Amino acid sequence: MFEQERKLYAYVLYYTGELTRDIDDARLAVQPVEGINTPAWILGHLALCTDYAAMMLGIETRCPEEWHKLFGPGSVPSTDRSVYPIKAELLAALTAGHERISEASTKADPARMAEKHPVAFPFLLQWMPTKGDLLSHLMTTHAAGHLGQLSTWRRINGMPSVLALS
Repeated sequence: MFEQERKLYAYVLYYTGELTRDIDDARLAVQPVEGINTPAWILGHLALCTDYAAMMLGIETRCPEEWHKLFGPGSVPSTDRSVYPIKAELLAALTAGHERISEASTKADPARMAEKHPVAFPFLLQWMPTKGDLLSHLMTTHAAGHLGQLSTWRRINGMPSVLALS
């Protein structure tokens, strides 16, 4: 179960590393256009999403409680760099979360994955009604959308593509 998602999840983590490798820690809260998600917020949000994936799998969450307010649904990116953990901490939490979710997904209970998830967002329930559906989304399409934002942030800031594409 979730074999293809694990492959894509590994790519998501690799691509995250490539997108952030040359972003200086001091620039993680730079917001070149009002309303755009900052690299710090994106990294923290993706790390926090490993906790949401853990909830779907029925395993322990690990992110600090304050991260739920800072990076969770409805949070607003801050341009105050001091609000966020350092880049290394954000990436370490994301990497550890990916490892936990990848491992736990190999043992996912099919009956649990078929259960309706408790998320109250109507669009999620429409397109991803089960815990398994939401887990697949968190491992693939959700992360990909945020990495597109990070790629756009790079280009707005004059940084090159990391995929060697124009």
